[in-house]
Amino acid sequence: MPLIRIEHINDNVSYGLWKIEENADSLLKNALLSKYETIEFKKIQHVKRQKEWLGARAALLALCTAMNIKCEGTFKDENGKPHLIGVPWHISIAHSFPYAVVLLNSQEPCGIDIEKAKPALFDVSYRFLNEKELKQIPRDPQHLCAAWTAKEVLFKLHGRGKLSFKDNLLLSPYKIKDKGQIEGHIKLDKEIGDYFLQYFQLDDFIICHST
Repeated sequence: MPLIRIEHINDNVSYGLWKIEENADSLLKNALLSKYETIEFKKIQHVKRQKEWLGARAALLALCTAMNIKCEGTFKDENGKPHLIGVPWHISIAHSFPYAVVLLNSQEPCGIDIEKAKPALFDVSYRFLNEKELKQIPRDPQHLCAAWTAKEVLFKLHGRGKLSFKDNLLLSPYKIKDKGQIEGHIKLDKEIGDYFLQYFQLDDFIICHST
């Protein structure tokens, strides 16, 4: 199906949400792959992963089309960050079956992520939360999922890799709601960048994005 939601967060930032119900062949017809993406897609063997990946590209093309932005596919820089070919808009892409999301920002780097709130996050929370956050953030799937997506967004905002989720990407305390804001921080040496991230819940998923 086409995008099920387009939201213009402000004059510079918009996101699109696609629910993946098609097979891989149908999704491929709704995506415009660059030569770089074609090479990447051929390396994906798992069918579910193919559908997620194609769903994200279909979402990107549909959102760009709706906003009259030229889209000839994407390429990745040396840090794996995606960029639109020949267009200065900043993009971020994420997927977690059956959803794919894409964020566009005309002015500055951006980040978006989606994840399902599931009990398995308990077992890996120590990998992405530091000791202070483990004490402050309630131990339930929704809070942990929001923390994971928020740190993924911070990682994408930085865009240059080589960051520790525990030591460089920090979150202020928050209480989960249907939608809300999380204050995040990127700590590099003695410098700290502050970001206000927005999130909302969709079914059992949490979507978090920069503004």
